[in-house]
Amino acid sequence: MSVSLMVKIGNLTLKNPVTVASGTFGYGEEFSEYFDISQLGAITVKSLTLKPRLGNPPPRIVETPAGMLNAIGLQNVGIEKYLKEKLPFLRDKGCTIIANIYGTNLEEYQLLAEMLEKENGADAIEVNLSCPNVHDPRFRNKCPLIAQSPEWVGRYTASVREKTSLPLIIKLSPNVTDIIEPAISAEKSGADAVSLVNTFLGMSIDIRTRRPKLKNIVGGLSGPCIRPIALRMVWEVSKAVNIPVIGMGGICNPEDAIEFLIAGAKVVAVGSYVFRDPYAPIRVLKGIEQYCIEHGAKDVNEIVGSLVIQ
Repeated sequence: MSVSLMVKIGNLTLKNPVTVASGTFGYGEEFSEYFDISQLGAITVKSLTLKPRLGNPPPRIVETPAGMLNAIGLQNVGIEKYLKEKLPFLRDKGCTIIANIYGTNLEEYQLLAEMLEKENGADAIEVNLSCPNVHDPRFRNKCPLIAQSPEWVGRYTASVREKTSLPLIIKLSPNVTDIIEPAISAEKSGADAVSLVNTFLGMSIDIRTRRPKLKNIVGGLSGPCIRPIALRMVWEVSKAVNIPVIGMGGICNPEDAIEFLIAGAKVVAVGSYVFRDPYAPIRVLKGIEQYCIEHGAKDVNEIVGSLVIQ
């Protein structure tokens, strides 16, 4: 039995519903030593900024039960080096590219989107509005995260939408009281998809020194420990919007990914688990296909949002 694994985000067709979470896969070079990375539906690259960033000082990664805290600080090579040195590798490999962008204000997001489209630097753009360091000085004292304000999510989405015709994905934060409203705002303002969830804010303390284990004090919590909450948020949002949802948060194996698909995610992203198992994205892809075969689904879209409520 043959299974169609193709899914769509806006006008972009992905060969399958598996990608990787931004910040966990770099720009693909290291992982290409393990498998043909073009097999994945898309490669979501590490966040790109206008200028290179060194990130936060160490220590910036801490293991936790069933997860990890990170405060990397969006270290990256910058948009110009990406276009000159990283992009050719991904294009030569035949990868579909989702470029994650990060700016300190609205204008930087717009410029990054323009540059990516002009230089054929991506097949879709993921707008990171959910990093704790993303602030617009005009409302810094009103809201700690853009993604926590539906109004500002709408403004940023609409502004970036004006600058690019590429499929536009808005990455949302789980550090909100209600994740549905920002998702609806993104959809109304021109987003082609939303991705969720980014990491949860957390911290860890060394009881011997009574100091934070992270130099940044707080960091983003990821891994299996957040999966049930992420899954619930994906389910809630998928019922509230008519655009695709890219689901992520603690996906380690095919069963985890299939849960997200059944909950309503059109695409799933493997994140921090690749540090433990570089082959995890391929295992997830093969497992999804096998699940479809075993359950008589000729198209992976048949299982998307197929949750049965008694």
